[in-house]
Amino acid sequence: MSVPASAWMLGACGMGVGPLAIYLKGAGCDVSGWDDATGSPMEAHLATAEIPLLRDPWAAGRTPVVVGRSSAVKPGHPALDLASQQAARVLRRGELLAESVAGRRFVAVCGSHGKTTTCGMLVAALASAGADFGYVLGGLFRDPDFPPARASATSPWVVAEVDESDGTIGAFSPDVTVAVNLDWDHPDYYRDEAALEGVFRALFERTRTAVVIPVGNERLERLTQGLQAQVLRVGSDGDYAASFLSGDHASSRLSLGGRFPNVEVTLPVAGAFNRANATMALAVSHLVTGGLVAAPLARWSGIRRRQDVLFERSGLRVLADYAHHPTEIAALLHWIRDTHAGRLIVVFQPHRHTRTRQYATEFRQALQVADHAIVLPVYAAGEAAVEGGRSDAVVAGSSLRLVEDRASLPALLSGLSAGADTVVAFVGAGDIERDAELFAKALRAEGLPALTEDLGELVAGKVSTACIVRAGEPLARRTTFGVGGAARWYAEPATVDDVVVLLRAAGRLGLPYFILGRGSNLLVPDDGYDGLILHLPAETWGQVTDLGDGRLRVGGGAKLKELCGFAAKAGLTGFEFMEGIPGTIGGSLRMNAGAMGGWIFDVVESVEWLSPRGVVRAARRDCFDALYRDCPQLHGAVVLSAVLRARGTATTEAIRLTMDEMGQKRRASQPRDASAGCVFRNPGNDKAGRLIEASGLKGTHVGAATVSPIHANFIVNLGDARAADVLALMREVRRAVQERHGCVLQPEIVALGREWKDLL
Repeated sequence: MSVPASAWMLGACGMGVGPLAIYLKGAGCDVSGWDDATGSPMEAHLATAEIPLLRDPWAAGRTPVVVGRSSAVKPGHPALDLASQQAARVLRRGELLAESVAGRRFVAVCGSHGKTTTCGMLVAALASAGADFGYVLGGLFRDPDFPPARASATSPWVVAEVDESDGTIGAFSPDVTVAVNLDWDHPDYYRDEAALEGVFRALFERTRTAVVIPVGNERLERLTQGLQAQVLRVGSDGDYAASFLSGDHASSRLSLGGRFPNVEVTLPVAGAFNRANATMALAVSHLVTGGLVAAPLARWSGIRRRQDVLFERSGLRVLADYAHHPTEIAALLHWIRDTHAGRLIVVFQPHRHTRTRQYATEFRQALQVADHAIVLPVYAAGEAAVEGGRSDAVVAGSSLRLVEDRASLPALLSGLSAGADTVVAFVGAGDIERDAELFAKALRAEGLPALTEDLGELVAGKVSTACIVRAGEPLARRTTFGVGGAARWYAEPATVDDVVVLLRAAGRLGLPYFILGRGSNLLVPDDGYDGLILHLPAETWGQVTDLGDGRLRVGGGAKLKELCGFAAKAGLTGFEFMEGIPGTIGGSLRMNAGAMGGWIFDVVESVEWLSPRGVVRAARRDCFDALYRDCPQLHGAVVLSAVLRARGTATTEAIRLTMDEMGQKRRASQPRDASAGCVFRNPGNDKAGRLIEASGLKGTHVGAATVSPIHANFIVNLGDARAADVLALMREVRRAVQERHGCVLQPEIVALGREWKDLL
């Protein structure tokens, strides 16, 4: 089998399945995806590749031949049950990748750690050389315009990293295998070291042309003895020779020889581990292309979550890295020591209980390079806890500090980093990036001068004169709730080109962004939003055009109330339920707004939007999985317009009568005080409002935030409420309902820039 005709990819927002989905799409496969967790930066790349996220592709009129899944999607998952009902063929990510590259000249990058970086460097080296090839990365480049995967219609070469963690490495028969290293790992899958070594030896034996290994790795030397394929060594005295001449914290000068041309090159990497990976990438690029260009890594921009600099000012740098094996943690910390003077503080989150049990001593030894090392609770990744597999095993008998309360980290780190030059490194493969981002945000909130580019300066002269860009914009007055702090940046673009410039500037600066309509269904935290707010004003983006045949084209900034008035005047029915929803078309599509028994996607024919990478896209209604208060395909999108279709026709008087009746019903059942609408989702077949009222909570208040006496699922602001008051009241409501009814209410409103799991 080669590339399947159609596929449904489960776990599509992850770093393994997402790039493969993009590769398959580029190779001509009809691809859709799904993921239980949304909000990943992979979604932007999926949207650019026009891969819809569909909970049930069969219901959307698609018939996937293959269902590809992440190994994290376990048997018993509803999506796998659905695939079984449809008699679809289910393959793990590695199995599907192996079948899709069968017959190609496949370059497999493998190893215990560093393979994503090495694979990315190889992709960058081949791209810098102008080569034609396909690739599948296991992560994201820092450059948002460099996609994580690409298919080539003309070249037989495909580069991808292969994963040993779930055994799917056994499905590959490469043309070239690049083994970056090999350490004992994954005790949850392999019974002992010999079993792990066996799968690598078998991969080397199936390799047809060459196996590339680093000089001096005794284990790989042993496992590559007696192969039919050529074994090529890379290092100071290898077949591909490279010697370090000089460097600084961001670059290295190397002298090349052996199979390389006898030249000196400057590479945009620093540290021994990065230099070794880069040299491996250059060796394989030379093997594939037969040459080496003057700037062999000109396209290298780095990999997200690998040595990311989140904050920097004189005397303080905050880094985040994905390292989660003792060898790579040691390499990372030695790199920091080699390239940064001063004090080193490390925050480490162990990944998986089985790995923690196996390597507790090695983790402790690696972390002792730091001046201060803080260990967080284990990120389980779906594993059950095991004896000896908790974080206390890492800190036992050492000066390392175990911190159970992650909320205390910013204050603790601020105290430890005061004074001398300091690097704070957040290390781990779980959700530790959340802690890193919160600490960096706390530093910015203190008003410390960060050495980053200014968004206003970055877009000056590139946006139209009508585009508004402001710093420190108060957001409370721009929401229906009337609470919250200011946005770091606020913009009102006047053209599509303005939006593209703003999105690319935000991407360059690593700023999150949010598209704000009328600010309903939204809670802005008291400390505001550390990103860019984009608002499409109705005056520019709110046009409604009658296309005839009951169809209306509506701008993304159009207010629903004005749309309803236009439709009524034109004698078009089906829009009446939207009249009392205080939102815009763009925001209403993003959350699939509804009222009075109707949802906006009931009347959608097509949507046109701008992807996070600034590409205009359009799709029919059947490409959207419109869920209860959510449309995953529009996460991060800027809705430009939508074509809506009326359900029928009637006189203007009759339509207005219907709207008046709905309005009277709404006014009788909903409060008029400032609110964000219904706070909690309706659970199952019950109503959140009924459960809250039955718990005796109407009128309960924290400060000026009050559970409405009219509708218990509304929290109203009676004057000077703060976001903290609203959050405290939400916690009390959830606690009381759970205690009395055994039901845990989930929020329906959006917490700007935050995740509810961190707030409630």
